[in-house]
Amino acid sequence: MKRLALVRTLKGVVIFLAVLAGIFYGYVFPQLIRDMGQVDFSWLVGPATVAVSLSAIPIAVALVLFWRICTEIGKDNSFCHKNAWRLTGIGFCALADTAYCVVGTVTVFAVTGGHPGVFLAAATAIFIGLAIALAAFLLSHLVLKAAALKDENDLTI
Repeated sequence: MKRLALVRTLKGVVIFLAVLAGIFYGYVFPQLIRDMGQVDFSWLVGPATVAVSLSAIPIAVALVLFWRICTEIGKDNSFCHKNAWRLTGIGFCALADTAYCVVGTVTVFAVTGGHPGVFLAAATAIFIGLAIALAAFLLSHLVLKAAALKDENDLTI
């Protein structure tokens, strides 16, 4: 696959993920919260909707950072210090969102007594967040090493 086709594909994936996140955070999650609030906890619908919506911020930041990485790849500058920094930022966004999910899960279980389905969904989200953070930190380290090698090779005649 040629570089520009790869960049277009990656940016298309970013756009798809942003639209998917918009659908989930704009419709699916609020609807689930309203449905769950009708049972016993109608007073929690507003705060829960706001709390879940706040978890979209690290996701949006990570998508913007990934878009910028794709732009650097398009400029044939894949292995640069900026991309290593951006991958580290994506890792921290994933960790922040994962920590927020843990706090939210503990809060939901403390207030409502919990539900096995909620626990399973939260555990899956936490696992995925940790896996994304680990992959981003690992890739950041590798890109930083490759950037150092590239800088060293650029100095040789």
